Formats: sequence, structure tokens, C-alpha cells
Amino acid sequence: MTFKAALYGWTATTLRTLDHHGVRLRYPYRDRVMFEHRILPAIARDESIRRVLMVGCGWYTHHYPSLLGDSEVTTIDLDAAKRPFGGDSHIVGNLTALSDHIPRGGLDAVLCNGVLGWGLNEQIDVERAFAACVDCLRPGGLLLLGWNDQPPYNRVGPENIPALAPLEPVRVPGLDAHRIVALPRNQHCFQAFRKPLSG
Repeated sequence: MTFKAALYGWTATTLRTLDHHGVRLRYPYRDRVMFEHRILPAIARDESIRRVLMVGCGWYTHHYPSLLGDSEVTTIDLDAAKRPFGGDSHIVGNLTALSDHIPRGGLDAVLCNGVLGWGLNEQIDVERAFAACVDCLRPGGLLLLGWNDQPPYNRVGPENIPALAPLEPVRVPGLDAHRIVALPRNQHCFQAFRKPLSG
């Protein structure tokens, strides 16, 4: 085990212990608060969403699966050391190879927040990753995207991802628009898309 993996394991255990005792360490940023208090609870209330993929793990995401109620949550991260911050079902791998782990149509929702432009940067990788996400979504499935619409993090925006073109823009769960700027200082915005039921 690497030092980083051991450190992350200790951190995850400590965070869960603190959570159990009512001491919750969270990012206080408006985008994370909106995600945790508005968006995830709305998704949890949607009875049509029961198989969820959450992309990317960190100390501040360790509790996200618990916010989705009875949903079957799978997490994915390329960094094996971040496994302790993932859900009970976790994939160590690249989002571009999602189809190696999830069957076609096997998901009701993909939640990809803070990954586009933050590691998933190159046009070819972005296209492959979201093509895999769309393939793994069932018809009617939800894709939620959270990203920073400012340089250099917006080098590949949603409008420049061909894999997203067939999807229908929908309102962000728990909010009132398809695109919401959650944190003006870095233009972190949420956008939601739905895979058409046919076509």
C-alpha cells in the first residue's frame, strides 16, 4: 500500500467516525452546498432513478452515496488510492472505459461533477468518456454535469461534445433551469440532460 493510499484510508475512516458523532466536515462552497442540499436530495426522491454512477472521489464526496437514499450507487475514479472515498460499489478505472464495467443501458443516472476540465481535459478523452456514459444510460436516463465555465477549465464545454448532442436538455433536479451558475467566482455551473426514450 502506498503512503497516499494509507493516508486516504485513514482520512476516510476519520471522516466517517466524525460523521457518526455528528461532526460533519464539508466544503462550504455554494456549489457543493447546492449539490448536497438541493440536487442530490431531488435525485433521491425520483423513484425512476435507482442505479446511479458518481464520477470522481475525494474526501469531500465520501458521504455522497448516503445522500441518495436507497439508490444503488457506484463510484468511479482513476486514482486507486481514492477508493476509501468511494461507495460500497467502486470502480478503479477511466471513465473512457466505462463500458468495460457497466452494461449498455445499465444506469438510471450519471453524476459527473468537477471532473470535466479537472482531469478530463482533452477533446478525444472527453468525447470517449461521455459517449461511454450515454451508452450506459438507459433511455430516459439522466446525465448531470457540473463544470467550471472559465479558462482553462472550459476548453471543452458541453456544446463541443458530440456525444451529448443527442441528449435532451432538462431542468437540473431540485432547481428551476437547465443551466444554473452555482458559484459565480469560478462560474461553476450545473447542467442536466436526458437520454431520449427513443431514437
